[in-house]
Parts: sequence; structure tokens; C-alpha cells
Amino acid sequence: MRKLFAVAAGCLVAFALVALFDFIGSALYPVSGDINAADTATLAALIASIPLPAKVLMVVGWLASPLGGAWLALRIADGHWVGWVVTLVFLVAGLVDQAMLPHPLWMQICAVVMPLLGGWLAQKLHHKPYPEIGRASCR
Repeated sequence: MRKLFAVAAGCLVAFALVALFDFIGSALYPVSGDINAADTATLAALIASIPLPAKVLMVVGWLASPLGGAWLALRIADGHWVGWVVTLVFLVAGLVDQAMLPHPLWMQICAVVMPLLGGWLAQKLHHKPYPEIGRASCR
């Protein structure tokens, strides 16, 4: 049950972080036009008109979000696979986003690489929360 909660909490944090990065990007670099347009050509033109710094901020969010979510899941459950589950959920959502919205090729590549890098970094940054407690109880 703890691992299930860890995955749910990690996913919630990851998606909240990516929403925050998207919000900051859209606040700093507002896009004029109907972003909810059903026409693929209109969406492609809107995404192409987004300034490069806003796109870079979005890609940084794709790194930071699974990193934060996976790290939290690892902190809660301390099982290395929970971080990868959060990362894979985020990766699948990113791939669905790439399939629905036309992004430049470099962003499509980053949509795969950055979440995996974020999950890997979470694994490297995570340390058992209290390593001394286990040793003290064995004495």
C-alpha cells in the first residue's frame, strides 16, 4: 500500500510541476490565438510561434517534473522501481502529448530523453532517509 501511495504522490507532484513550468512559460511568453483549435495546421503554427525560451522552459519542466516526482516516490517507499513507474507514467503522458500536438523534432527527442534523465537523476540523488537508524537497531 505504501508503494502504491508513493507512485500516486510522485505522479501528482510530477504533473503539478510540469503544469507549473507550463504556467510560468505561458505567463512570460503569452501566445496569441486559439490554443484549443482542432485544426492541426493552426496548432502547428501556434506552437511554431512560441519563442525559443518558452520552449526551453517547457523542456526543462520535462526534466524537473519526473525528477521531483520520482524522488518523492523513492523517499516515501524506498523501492527503486517506484521512481521508474512515476517516470514511465510521465513519459507515456509526454508521448501522448507529442502525438496530439505537433512539436519541433528537437522537442520530440527531448520528450523522451528528459523524463528518462530526470528519473535516472532521481535514482542517483535519492539516499535512504535515515541510514543510521537501521544500524543502531542491530546493535
